[in-house]
Amino acid sequence: MDHTKHPAAIDEKSILLGGILGIPFRTLLSREILRFLKVWTQTLLSPLFTSLLYIVVFGYGLGSRVREVNGIPYIEFVLPGLVLMSIITASYGNTSSSLFDAKRERYIDDVLISPITPLQMSLAYVLGGVVRGMLVGVGTFALAIPIAGLPAEHPLLLVATGLAASTIFSSVGVVAGILATRVDHIFFLTNIVIQPLAFLGGVFYSVQMLPTSLRVATYLDPIFYAIDTFRFAALGISDIPPYPALTVLAVFAILAFLVTVELLRLGYKLRY
Repeated sequence: MDHTKHPAAIDEKSILLGGILGIPFRTLLSREILRFLKVWTQTLLSPLFTSLLYIVVFGYGLGSRVREVNGIPYIEFVLPGLVLMSIITASYGNTSSSLFDAKRERYIDDVLISPITPLQMSLAYVLGGVVRGMLVGVGTFALAIPIAGLPAEHPLLLVATGLAASTIFSSVGVVAGILATRVDHIFFLTNIVIQPLAFLGGVFYSVQMLPTSLRVATYLDPIFYAIDTFRFAALGISDIPPYPALTVLAVFAILAFLVTVELLRLGYKLRY
């Protein structure tokens, strides 16, 4: 009897070796993390410096005119939104640039021919973005403590909201990196979509301060729900019920991740 195994069976066994978190996944994830750690002054220090400027300019500048919002000193009110925005920006920037560079430099081919599944690829890329986003968020939060003594009223909710938002925009970054054919496509989404939604999402104001038309626009802004939930977790105040909002964020995070898995499975636009 011939006991030799079909090559496909051998490949499948090697892919599944160690499960989803096996060697192929760990190898790609470690590459994604080392990728941004090697240029930490650009990927970690620069966002912290930018956040510090926002804190000084908007927190102290506007804080001298807007003393309190909902009974909270203005500088404390804006800090949770600034922390979450640093998480969102870092998460999106990491995955979008990584996928686009992999396509442009053609080393995506090495990943595609390796014994790795689309689920493992997606999980590695998204987690790489989440790690960078959360590191930047923790750093920004640490900067805020000596400036305003930013509390954490609900620490578990704070972490859960940060992870959900980071997963969503890390997944969006994967999609953007896959679909982009020029580097300006990456920055277009940042400058034309993410940043305007962030400014309209209640980082610098309470929705109750707005006229009706802008209030409706804010309620239609998905980033608003992440920022408001994050603010509740930090300060204990919110414009909307936080836990239903977190549930919606979690659903969006799962759906966004599944979209990345499907795009990688199809191999859509993975050739530059």
